[in-house]
Parts: sequence; C-alpha cells; structure tokens
Amino acid sequence: MAGRFEQLIRSNQVRVAVATSMAALGLWAFAPYVTSEVGGEAFVNAPLIRMASPISGLVASELPPPGTAITATRTARLVTARILDTGPLAGLKGQQAALISARDLALRQIQELGAASARAVSRSARFGQAASARLTATTHAAHQALAGCEAEAAEAVLQRDRIEALAEQRFATFTQRDRLRAQALASARRCAMLKDQAKALAIETRAANSGLYLAGAAMDAPYGDQQRDRLLLRRQELESVVADADARLAELALQIRAEEERMARASAFDAVLPAGTVVWSQPAPKGTTVAQGGSLIDLVDCNRRYVEVALPERRMEAILPGTPAKVRLIGSDVWLDGRVASIVGAAAQRDGAMLAANPDKEARALSVQISLPLPATLARRCDVGRLAEVRFPRWN
Repeated sequence: MAGRFEQLIRSNQVRVAVATSMAALGLWAFAPYVTSEVGGEAFVNAPLIRMASPISGLVASELPPPGTAITATRTARLVTARILDTGPLAGLKGQQAALISARDLALRQIQELGAASARAVSRSARFGQAASARLTATTHAAHQALAGCEAEAAEAVLQRDRIEALAEQRFATFTQRDRLRAQALASARRCAMLKDQAKALAIETRAANSGLYLAGAAMDAPYGDQQRDRLLLRRQELESVVADADARLAELALQIRAEEERMARASAFDAVLPAGTVVWSQPAPKGTTVAQGGSLIDLVDCNRRYVEVALPERRMEAILPGTPAKVRLIGSDVWLDGRVASIVGAAAQRDGAMLAANPDKEARALSVQISLPLPATLARRCDVGRLAEVRFPRWN
C-alpha cells in the first residue's frame, strides 16, 4: 500500500498537476496587482460635528452617551440654565398691564359718554318740541291780540270821524275831538307794534324749525346740543387714547414674545441631532457645569464617511476626482463601490477639519479620499478607524 502511494506521488501526472495548481494560485494572487492599483495603508474616516453650549448651565441627563446611534433626526435637551434674569420680562408685562387698564378705562368712559350723548339727544328733542309748542302758542296769541287791536283801532277811527263831523257842526267840543284822535292814533301804533311782534315770532319759528333757537338772542342751539358737542370732543380724545394704547400693546406683545423666546433659549439648550450620526465622544459629563461655548458632545457624520488611502506620488496624474474604486473593509468579504472625492499631495497641509480618525500622515505619500455609501448599521460607529483594502483600475 505504501509502495503504491509513493508511486502515485512520484508520477509525472501528479507533479504536473501540483505545479500547475501552484502556478495558477500564484497568478490568481498576483492578478489584482496587475489589473488594479492596490492602495497602501487605508482606513475609514468621517468628519465630526461638535455641539457647543450657547448658554451656561448644567449638562442635562438627556445627553446621549458615546456610541449612541442617531437613526432619525430628533431633538434632545443638552443644557439647563441655573439662574434666569426675569426682570426685563416683568417690566414689559407691567407696562402691558398698565396700558390694558388705561385702555379699558377709556373704553368704559366711551360707553358712558355714549349713554350721556343719547340722553342729551333725547333732551334736545324734548326741548325742540316744547320750544316749537311755545312759539306756536305765542304766535297764535300774538295774532289774536293783533286782531283785537285792529278791531279796536277801527272802532277808534269810526268814533274819531263821527266826533270830527259833530265838531264841525258845533255839536261836539274840540276837546272830545282831540281825545278821540289821540285814541285812534294810539290804537294804530299798538296794532303796528303787535304786527311787528307777530313778524318776529314768525322769524323765530322758522329759525326753530331749522334748529336755531333765538330766545333772548343769546344762543343759537339748545344746551343739550352744546353738551353733545363737548361729549363728542371728549369721545374723540378717548378714542385717540384707545388707539395709542392698542398700538403700544401690539408693540409690547412683540417685545414680550421676543423676550420669552430669548428666555426660553436662555433657560435650556435643545439641540437637533441629525440622522445618520453617532455620538463619538462626550467632553462634558452629565450633571456637571458647562460654560458658554463649552463642548458638549461630538457626533461623527456617517453620511460623509470616506476611506483615506495613501498612494505613491507617481499616481497623482492617473487618479482624478470621480475615479471609481473598490473598497473592502478588513474582515469583510463585501466589496463596496466608491469614488474618489479629493486628492491631497504629499507636501500639502492637512485639512484642519475635525475628524474621527487622525493617524500620522506618511511622508511623501499621496492622500486620496474615497466616499462611501451610508452603512447598513450604525452599531459599529460607522466603522470609523477600521482598516480597508482599496483597489483602483489600472486602465480606465
């Protein structure tokens, strides 16, 4: 049995098969270096987002610990203020209360002036009715007196004419004649006076019908109308006070809202944690005091992760932004499709942005950044710092 096994091993067919297999294995292992440019040291990196406190206070207990994956955008309270100055807000609210009180008082006074104006209107109407009735009665009495006077004057004229005729015939004395003449003249003058009074009453009646009252020639409107004019002026003053108060209250409302928003921002700091990030570090522990501008947490942005690989400088002309590349994380069998995002020469100054991984840069090496898609899970902190194998196509 041993002889047959030794004979099989020493056969030419087995030797050729083993040699062919070893050659094929060598060619297979060396093929990627022929068809592709294999990068040197490569690792996954991503920029950091630093959350700083805009206020002074205590770090809240809602602060997520390092390693927390932010799969969906959410808001978290990071800092709570210890002392707030409420003096400016109290002053503004005091001014608002005083203006509201003054405005309400002016509105009540306007209502009372409205009631007083209605009473003045009613009194003016009653005064007009009474004045019209009085003028009507006085005019009627004047006409009656004028009619009686005219009758007496006519009788006096008849007696005067009769006595004059008798006096010419010497049946009456001249004294009687003169007395009757005087009586007739007095009656005529009294009737003329009564006629003038009737005309004056007619003029006063027409004036009263148009709203002008000439009683005693002292005023042209009743006291109720004059009182209404004063009430109207006072109402306009109060309406101006109300309008000014409303304008000032609107301005104060804006100031109070702005002050409340400022106090809300000063009382606590609520930060928006973007999706696709992972809490990388926590410089400020929970419950400690943080000053304004102090760092709270650092988030690694997995949406912008990339692989940084070092290549020889001679590849500078062959690789351009947008060049496709194949990336495989060490320990994984999956090749990821990536593209060159940026290229930095060996002697160029390194970008000063905050990065999650920052190994020492190799001298005289070309630094190439290759963008990667968002990982399927954030549990491994986006694989930041993990070594990778990168292959570039040797012929485009």
